[in-house]
Amino acid sequence: MYHLEGVSQQELARRYDTVQSVISIIISKFAAENNKSALLMGKTATTRESEEIKALRREVMELKKQLYNEMMRADFYDTMIDVAEEMFNIEIRKKAVTGQSKGCTKEIQDIR
Repeated sequence: MYHLEGVSQQELARRYDTVQSVISIIISKFAAENNKSALLMGKTATTRESEEIKALRREVMELKKQLYNEMMRADFYDTMIDVAEEMFNIEIRKKAVTGQSKGCTKEIQDIR
């Protein structure tokens, strides 16, 4: 459990209501008596961790690609609006200083 699940000696001591030094002694005795098994268990835990790290790195790269694509898309839309405003001489984006239209205010009052 210590190597396979990556549980700390401290956690094992809590689980089995003992002190960490006892857990450490047991692990040392087990390793001495079963050196091959202990090495195999250690390699299994290390292999599992490295596989998880590789999977997380792949996920991060995929998320970075998605973020880049979304940023490009947003930039494209901004450019498209800029071009349309210039070509057709109209304002598409609402200005931040403009107030709420009266029609919108009336609709909100009707909802209440």
